[in-house]
Amino acid sequence: MATQGILSIIAWLAGSFFCGLLPLGIALILFFSTRKRSQVGFAAETAKRAAVASLRPVTEPVRLEGRIDPAGNGFDGPAESAVVFLRLKVEVYESDDDSSGWRGLTDKIRAVPFRLLDESGSVWVDPQGLDKQLLGQPIVPGEDQIQAACILLGIDPRILRGQLRYSLWELRGGQAITVLGNVFQEPAGLVVKRASGKPFIVSPLLGELLGSTLTKQKNTSLVWMYVFGIPGAIFLLCGLVGALYSLVRLLMAS
Repeated sequence: MATQGILSIIAWLAGSFFCGLLPLGIALILFFSTRKRSQVGFAAETAKRAAVASLRPVTEPVRLEGRIDPAGNGFDGPAESAVVFLRLKVEVYESDDDSSGWRGLTDKIRAVPFRLLDESGSVWVDPQGLDKQLLGQPIVPGEDQIQAACILLGIDPRILRGQLRYSLWELRGGQAITVLGNVFQEPAGLVVKRASGKPFIVSPLLGELLGSTLTKQKNTSLVWMYVFGIPGAIFLLCGLVGALYSLVRLLMAS
């Protein structure tokens, strides 16, 4: 009888862990994602919109719009439209007895500084550390694009086996972009780049499209947080109540 009671307690606790704590853990990750999207959205909405000629080193982010000038730093393509940022994400489809779906295989980025041009002048932008969720819709690359990207990014083609899915993002010279970042004074002049702990955006999303995209991302994370969090909390509570009930029965029987 005692053994049966102990097994019952263990079963309830195991059930509450797998059906309760795991969804709650996912919900917690989504909570931080939602908060991060909210912070980035607030920064994008409230940041001072500035012309390049008015830039000075400041502690708060500024928001700029202009066009990319590779300034001789582009690493692929003609000089005037050379690539300054490249990202290739590869996923592989895996299936077994328990589950199936797409799993990340590799996600590589290459970026170089470029000049941002607007009607008032130009300023250097260092895109290292940009927000990857605001790069817009990816390109579905063809075979030649995949091979070229693998060479540029140093991806070993021998790992590209199985059922694969590719997503490609690139920023090129002449492309209109939004930049949200901090202005720093460096020996070569002013540079807009990422400041530790602050949002940094280099994105082809312009004007209100940037704000609406951030709102959509935040709302999506929020919905999924509730989808996982509410059932997880219910299952966890049920499991703990069941374990407590089994423990009380065991103590009363002894």
